[in-house]
Amino acid sequence: MIESLEPGLVLLCVVAALGALAKKVPLPPPILQVAGGVLLSFAPGLVPVRLDPEVFFALFIPPLLFADGWLIPKRDVVRVMRPVLLLALGLVALTVVVVGYLIHFLIPSVPLAAAFALGAIVSPTDAVAAAEVTKGVDLPSRVTHIVNGESLINDATGLVAFKFAVAAVATGTFSMADAAGAFVVLSLGGVAVGVAVAAAVGAVRVWLVRGAASEPSIQTTLSLLTPFAAYFAAETLGVSGILAVVAAGVYAGIHDTRTLTTEDRIQTWEVWTVVLFTLNGLAFVFLGLRLPDIVSGLHDHTWGEVCMYLAALSAAVILVRIAWTFPGAYLPRWLFRSIREAEPHPPKANVFIVAWSGLRGSVNLAAALSLPIMAGAGPFPERDLIIFLAAGVVVVTLVLNGLTLAPLARRLRVAGDGAGAQEERDARLAAAHAAIQEVRRYAIPESSPHEQAFAGELIAGYERRIERLVADEDAKDELATELKVERNLRLVALAAEREALLRLHRERAINEETLRVIQREIDHLESALAPAVSGA
Repeated sequence: MIESLEPGLVLLCVVAALGALAKKVPLPPPILQVAGGVLLSFAPGLVPVRLDPEVFFALFIPPLLFADGWLIPKRDVVRVMRPVLLLALGLVALTVVVVGYLIHFLIPSVPLAAAFALGAIVSPTDAVAAAEVTKGVDLPSRVTHIVNGESLINDATGLVAFKFAVAAVATGTFSMADAAGAFVVLSLGGVAVGVAVAAAVGAVRVWLVRGAASEPSIQTTLSLLTPFAAYFAAETLGVSGILAVVAAGVYAGIHDTRTLTTEDRIQTWEVWTVVLFTLNGLAFVFLGLRLPDIVSGLHDHTWGEVCMYLAALSAAVILVRIAWTFPGAYLPRWLFRSIREAEPHPPKANVFIVAWSGLRGSVNLAAALSLPIMAGAGPFPERDLIIFLAAGVVVVTLVLNGLTLAPLARRLRVAGDGAGAQEERDARLAAAHAAIQEVRRYAIPESSPHEQAFAGELIAGYERRIERLVADEDAKDELATELKVERNLRLVALAAEREALLRLHRERAINEETLRVIQREIDHLESALAPAVSGA
């Protein structure tokens, strides 16, 4: 039992250590994680890690896709749905076809269906990688929404295509007409099951809250179980588990925001943050750990051939995206007057940034590593080579596209439009005005002197927040200095409280429970300071 636990514990330690190292090294974290996994594979005495491909897929894909659907800004994606669907559906289909025929032509030992499976693996972009890269780049809001929205939907379409291609390899038969019909049925059924499961879980969570039978730990557990429930329910019913998970994530993202308590939302998000960090890290470390075995399975190909295959595949993936994105941005405008009138004219630089943002990541790796070992009566053709090439595309896009995106945006003078900051400012203003109005309504003249005085302090605080929000540029520097002073004083006071608590605990004047209760309050106040003050 201890031996079976050892590799999992080691992998978790490696993911944590590489996460810390990534803060100091100017490289994408996935590259460090793959390298760490390769080094770990040579560690003496480590029990080999083996996961059944189907188990790997079911363990990694549902939570990753659920989180994508949960976190995606739904309203903004709806506003850019036309370009998103062109990329998420049309580009995925084109990439699968181009990559499939290219790989089958270059490597005849890879059957066309298996080559299509590789195309389906590398066709979707990764939501986490896209969000991580665009987060550090000041891009126009429309560009960011298109990139993030595409990465959510094309994960689903790419992985559904992957399932079809793998089935074709196993059966040896494929019909485009049958596949198209089945795709519609599986997709609609998957979405329906996903929404139904998420709605049922959501109803249970609301019932627990209203019945005073809930606590954050229960709510978090139900949230973590939702993607797996949606996936396995859909698979059991013979529809798309992938689309069920995405639909469940979108529904849960809307539902949780409106119905859960503050404590439930805080703890659920904190746990999900850890889960996503761990799963993304494990996918890349696991690839590095398996890479020596994968490379040893490439004995039928020289390194020169493998490098040539990878270069051709990477170039095809990148160039097909560019070739599709520009006509997709301008051709519909030329054909339809309604689009010209409804949507802003996209500058060429912005379109190129969208085309260059096609990063691949953990979802692609999870799909590649879930390739079945057997296909029908024989082994899956060129499985190790397909996994290696898919992993290579992930690395190439992370390094080439990821590291050059910010410099290219600056060189092309692609700058943010400030829409997100303005929306946040307007929301903070509306919230502050609503708070002042409600405090004034509540603290009527008949209230006690203490209540009147405290209401005045609250209103004064909100009025200062409004003053900061509406200040012109000249006054903002002075207000920012004041803000920093206030924040530092509050942090100093909280630090003194924390130190006093620890001293009391060391002196055995209070026990651990008392320490935890008060320390948690201080932690919440301290964590709230940064966003509250910076945005105030």
